[in-house]
Amino acid sequence: MRTSDRVPRGALLRRGVHWMCLALAMQMAGTFAADVSDPSIATSVIEAAPAGESADPAMLATPTGGFEEYDGIAFAGPIVGPATDPQRYLVFDVLGMQRNYAVPDGPLVVENVTPQFPALQTNMLQSTMAPGVRLLYGDYGCDGVGWETGYLGLWNMYARERVESPSGLLQAPGQLGFASPAMRNGVQGDFTGVTSLQSADVNAVVHWFDGGWDPRSPRPSQRVNWYDGGHLDWIAGFRWAGLDDVGILGITPAGGTAPNTYTAHATSNLFAGQVGARGRMEFQEWALESWIKVGLAGTSISQTQSFQDQLAPLDPFRPTGSSWKGGVGLIADANLSAVWRMDETWGLRLGYNLIWLTGVALAPNQFNWSSSTNPASTLGIDNRSSMLLSGVNVGLEARW
Repeated sequence: MRTSDRVPRGALLRRGVHWMCLALAMQMAGTFAADVSDPSIATSVIEAAPAGESADPAMLATPTGGFEEYDGIAFAGPIVGPATDPQRYLVFDVLGMQRNYAVPDGPLVVENVTPQFPALQTNMLQSTMAPGVRLLYGDYGCDGVGWETGYLGLWNMYARERVESPSGLLQAPGQLGFASPAMRNGVQGDFTGVTSLQSADVNAVVHWFDGGWDPRSPRPSQRVNWYDGGHLDWIAGFRWAGLDDVGILGITPAGGTAPNTYTAHATSNLFAGQVGARGRMEFQEWALESWIKVGLAGTSISQTQSFQDQLAPLDPFRPTGSSWKGGVGLIADANLSAVWRMDETWGLRLGYNLIWLTGVALAPNQFNWSSSTNPASTLGIDNRSSMLLSGVNVGLEARW
């Protein structure tokens, strides 16, 4: 048998590692010898200079070393430039938010058996994620007292649910399902909800800036030399919010090609005086920002109801009716965002949002399930509802 003269793979790998370690040890030994012979190299530990005396410059490392001096204090790490407090700011966020159907639990479609069975209820409704935008522009002014204005829009939050009954037993709840031929004997029952929200505000802003990095600060975070500044804004102003909510109940009879519908359209306008606060902490490459704003509002509520009978389009069960009502509500808005600071001006934002509205009218609460054909029966408005929206924001900011 012929013996191979090749080196095994494992042995070759071990030899390579041994030679690399030997070369690294020789390099470290040469570097240490050069450092010992160079008297300009600083010691590895430097203490703060006594009060009234400045640190010995010979004891401070060069920019490539580990120590610098600032106002007589030696500290580790390179000195960053003085923090700046931008006067103006612009924010553009793309939103994705979802509503919570905070309406009283009740039936929307029932099955006409004994006893009646709720086939579709309000607690079964789930909203889709709605797209939206937020714009904010502000100016702190030269003395820290400035203003800002903002806009928020969310469109087309859909909620769709469907139930089926091959026996044709579906109908509207209450006496309406017995009184209206268009609202009974259905093989299919549908509910479609569409919600949109718009808001605008104008505020006065009182701005405070902590000056950025300060080695004498009692706050540990401010003594970190990559700290870039803390900002606190007190906010007070006016806010408007407009909530539009549409609910469409459809009952499709056996053999029908389209559903007979009962539509409720509720609009809530809130006019609020609001107060709030916003905090921001900046570092060299990152920032963390959060705000909360709360406003007590007067409300203007309106609603319209209509029926559509596919077999008698000109003779609806109940004529179209509208009504208006005033009231009191609340607007609350909160955000938490992380910012990647690409440079001194621009940053990328990612955050989470909550919006809460109270004293508003929601479409499912306006349906009148009575047997009355009088349009005056639709004049009552239920404005005791609330709505919670939550979701994320991704955007861009500029501060200069």
